[in-house]
Amino acid sequence: MRSAPPAISLILCLLCASASGADRPIIVDHTCADLTRVPSQWIDAARDDLHIAYGHTSHGSQITTGMTGLVGFTGGVGGPQFAWNNGGTGGALDLHDNAMPGDVGYYPHWVNHTRAYLDDPANADVNVIIWSWCGQVSGYTQQDMIDKYLAPMTQLELDYPLVMFVYMTGHLDYWSMANTNARNQQIRDYCTANDKILYDFAHIESYDPDGTYFEFANDDCRYWDAGGTLLGNWAVEWQDSHVQGVDWYDCVSAHSEPLNANQKAYAAWWLWARLAGWTGEPRLYCTAKLNSQACSPAIGFSGFPSVADPVSFEVSATEVINNKAGIYFYGLSGVYAVPFQGGWLCAAPPHRRTPVQSSGGNPPPDDCSGSFAFDFNAWMQGGHDVFLTVGVQVNGQYWYRDPASPSTTGLTDAIEFVIGP
Repeated sequence: MRSAPPAISLILCLLCASASGADRPIIVDHTCADLTRVPSQWIDAARDDLHIAYGHTSHGSQITTGMTGLVGFTGGVGGPQFAWNNGGTGGALDLHDNAMPGDVGYYPHWVNHTRAYLDDPANADVNVIIWSWCGQVSGYTQQDMIDKYLAPMTQLELDYPLVMFVYMTGHLDYWSMANTNARNQQIRDYCTANDKILYDFAHIESYDPDGTYFEFANDDCRYWDAGGTLLGNWAVEWQDSHVQGVDWYDCVSAHSEPLNANQKAYAAWWLWARLAGWTGEPRLYCTAKLNSQACSPAIGFSGFPSVADPVSFEVSATEVINNKAGIYFYGLSGVYAVPFQGGWLCAAPPHRRTPVQSSGGNPPPDDCSGSFAFDFNAWMQGGHDVFLTVGVQVNGQYWYRDPASPSTTGLTDAIEFVIGP
């Protein structure tokens, strides 16, 4: 492992505190297997800032063999920006594969190996520990999961507060499906309730890239119907109907198919970006005010918030009254939920206003064909608000004229995002 400069080490300490004792859990599942949604600056940040130690046996190797194949997937979403090695040489991600022997199913050995690894001064820079399972989840009882996994992981977090510990579900097991699913759900529930970091291995291999769910599936991607009839292999079927080298890439995938390892690699880089400080995609929340035309205006977005990226981050609103004035306003003090003009004020004051826009849309009479759009990146990069810096959380919503409403105004729901580099 390579050592981090003092300034970077301080930043990482703050990130560790944020990730492992944060306001919300970090859950990486099949919805996170899309690298086109991860801002490139956070891929760079992961390579610069993370020092990862990974313990696994054969099933867990799907993540790293998938990551290896991703580097050469230049016809698709991959490329050299996803390089990794032990030590992070050449600007690659610093990931020590097989850093600790065995897998997390071998208790108490995995705990002892973790402590020995972290106590070794040669590994003082390590700030991420991740373990995977083999097949032991299927044989664990509820109490086993607590005693041999959840409680020891929590104790490690307490004993090594500057290290981010990644929890993981076990692989699918059709032949022991009921207990495997129950134990995996136990892990999910614990991580969600206690704001942990979870890489949901089982969830990722339950879906194809189109989001089709396979309820009765196995770790090799075969799937059955509810009556036990084998129907096929979702990974092979998807690979056969798509272009290799463009839609997917060949790679080693222990006990499974290349596409499964592809998905695991995409989700792994999503995880690394989150651990490097990316908060994930903007979050929509709150309730819009029903307008005078019985429409519920909706806020939306495209792109990523960045102080430097020339690509726009557009905050939009649809289903608003046509040909009316409106503004996007925002605050830097978090979420709010206060009745306001017949709707809800969803961003805590003090508020900042952006320039007035016209909703456009159809000619009169009033309908819901109006819309707004505002490039927040251009606003930041134009120097309009000096408080908009990297790491700042922004909460905002649209306000607009609605003359036929009792308050003569309308409000959308709200958006929350954190500004990136």
